[in-house]
Amino acid sequence: MQYANIVKRTGENRRMFKNRFVRKALVVLALAAIMVVPFASIQGQTAEIPVLILPVDNANFLPGAFFDFRVEVHTIAELPEDFAVTVNGEPAAAFFGAEAEEETFEFGGRVTRFDNSGTPAADFAIASLALQYYNTAFGVAEVTADGENLTAVVAGETVVLEATDDPLVFTAVGGAADGQAVTFGLNEDGVVTGFQVAGQDFGKMDRQPTPAASVIWRQLQAPAPGEYVVEVTAGGTTRTATWTVREPVAGTARNVILFVADGMTVGMLTAARAARGMTQGLPDNPLYIDSMPEVGIASTSSIDSLMADSANTASSLNTGHIGSVNATGSYSDNTPSSLDDPRTETLASILQRTRDYAIGVVTTADYSDATPASVWAHGRNRGDGNRAAYVVQSLESGIDVLMGGGARRLLPQSAEGSRRSDDRDMFAEFEAAGYTVVTTATELGEAMGADAMPTQLLGIFHPGDLNVWLDRNVYTENVGDFTDQPGLVDMTTAALDVLGQNPNGFYLMVEAASVDKQIHPLDQERALSDLIEFDQSIAAAAAWVAENAPDTLIVVTADHGHGYDVYGTVNLEVFNAGETDEERRVGIRVYAAAGYPDYPDADGDGQPEWADATIAFAGAVNNGPTHTENYQVSEVPRVPAVQDDAGIYIDNPDDDANGIFFAGNLGPGDSTGVHTLQDVPVYAMGPGAEAVSGHYHQRELFFVMAAALGLDPSAEDGMVLSATDLSTAGIAGTGSLVIAAFGLVAGLAIGRISRRK
Repeated sequence: MQYANIVKRTGENRRMFKNRFVRKALVVLALAAIMVVPFASIQGQTAEIPVLILPVDNANFLPGAFFDFRVEVHTIAELPEDFAVTVNGEPAAAFFGAEAEEETFEFGGRVTRFDNSGTPAADFAIASLALQYYNTAFGVAEVTADGENLTAVVAGETVVLEATDDPLVFTAVGGAADGQAVTFGLNEDGVVTGFQVAGQDFGKMDRQPTPAASVIWRQLQAPAPGEYVVEVTAGGTTRTATWTVREPVAGTARNVILFVADGMTVGMLTAARAARGMTQGLPDNPLYIDSMPEVGIASTSSIDSLMADSANTASSLNTGHIGSVNATGSYSDNTPSSLDDPRTETLASILQRTRDYAIGVVTTADYSDATPASVWAHGRNRGDGNRAAYVVQSLESGIDVLMGGGARRLLPQSAEGSRRSDDRDMFAEFEAAGYTVVTTATELGEAMGADAMPTQLLGIFHPGDLNVWLDRNVYTENVGDFTDQPGLVDMTTAALDVLGQNPNGFYLMVEAASVDKQIHPLDQERALSDLIEFDQSIAAAAAWVAENAPDTLIVVTADHGHGYDVYGTVNLEVFNAGETDEERRVGIRVYAAAGYPDYPDADGDGQPEWADATIAFAGAVNNGPTHTENYQVSEVPRVPAVQDDAGIYIDNPDDDANGIFFAGNLGPGDSTGVHTLQDVPVYAMGPGAEAVSGHYHQRELFFVMAAALGLDPSAEDGMVLSATDLSTAGIAGTGSLVIAAFGLVAGLAIGRISRRK
């Protein structure tokens, strides 16, 4: 075991990844600002006192599944006298058999960052400084004008701010800052931004925070199948949410493998297939996925936005609940902490506690990234603020196999390259917990070839995301010092070998993360080659299943889509000879003139040799920043746009030289393409696979997998007692949120929700 090597390599490669991390951090911060009040309008709350109920209306559960239940009342600092929560008419405390915890907090305030880059205008007046300001340690400071001076109330103390010769500088008289200079700031436009005193910044408060009072029940269990109406009364306002608990369905599968190609769409699969050769309209080398017998289509969305991200969509697959953008395994509330939001139990957790299943996660990303973390993690924000916590949660959850990247989130903060804010050495903690820890493909092979197969395996092969197939196998100079990374096929089969030792069964999720990560920067060849590697991993898993565990359901889907498609071909000789956009466009062929691309595959490995084509795809993503496109594989990962001095993303002159100019159709602050609304494909094989046929929201796939396994979380052994037709197992039609197989009738017995003991 040599994970010390990856510590060293992490430090050496810090600069390589720094700029990329900064860009991601800025995006996360922007999203966080947007998400401050995630549910303000979800339930049409237009009365005097807004009420938020989590889980939301139309939430679906399996009986016995754990969840948290929160009610927030906004605009008031304490619960009103008439506050009441009932479930099917019974007081919630009695129904749950427990009293709720009460909490108060504030949310949604907005503060300007202190900036003193500007100077006062000729008509500047001291009265313009009479505003409210905010500091995280001292709270709100109220500043009022008093003739030539100002008065500030800070943390309950009244302080006189005496004017000086400088209109922006005052002297504090009284209070803890007595005698110190108080300097106000103006930005370049002359707008007040805040003040500074004793090294503390008080930013101008642009928006007052909203007070809130809340109650929360944690670790409840969903009751017997039926419909449950939650009613909340607060200050004359009444709001309701209806929850459906579904009837468990008997199934014959013992294991489930969920394959997720992040961002995959039908258009990408079509391109990947065509890139492997076509003759007279038929593919020369079809994808393995083409042979899977059951096909469906799933829509994606979040409960607060038409558009979705990987956190909330992957969580839908793993919990059956539709969450908010950026949220993992939880409903986003408005509390200050992003890790205490109401949790929803994952399929992996249910299988662990009821059946003692083995659980595995394999990804080509940092393993704490949004999609892989959805198997075990709970938090409101998928960004850096939560990712180190997700690593800890993975250890606490007892996931048996974890493979991917993300070494920087396991290193203590004292190690160069660490992204932790504490001194925990998670490599050492995993090893102490009994995990076999490997950091290279060679070490993985040695561990799998040892006399004793590991029962718990942690494989971390990169500080961040693993390098893509094209760079690991062709443009190897792009991988830096990390030359010994395993591919997705090897990680998948290794995970199956480890998990397959559990006699009770296993659940494995495998993610091809860089299909998404390479379509974002419009890098079609890197995305498509990773998609082909994904398909080869499915084929390898299917072969393993046929030999070792035929009672395994395999489901293949995407968490969300991207707007990629092929619309023709490009004669590269003609295109490259052009000196203007018009001359280059002569090389683009459509309809009968398009013919077929001629990507060779001399070694027969199923991966096109993209750089050797003379006729290439005319493929494009339907959104992006201002950029150029030359339809040819880039020798380095693409960066289509860079920021100018004003912070606007413009064409990167070093990317796609001699390419056609495309004007951006996103905001000026967007650097890459974004997710799109299109539905995603679903493929399945094995026991229970027939249930994926049709159209549905992707949350239904959670119930499909549970039904295939005959999962009943309310049963002592997690097993359904009576058989039910699997054709009705998981898919609720878009017009009904109730499974037709059992129906909901008025006299259905209502079970109690119990606390976890």
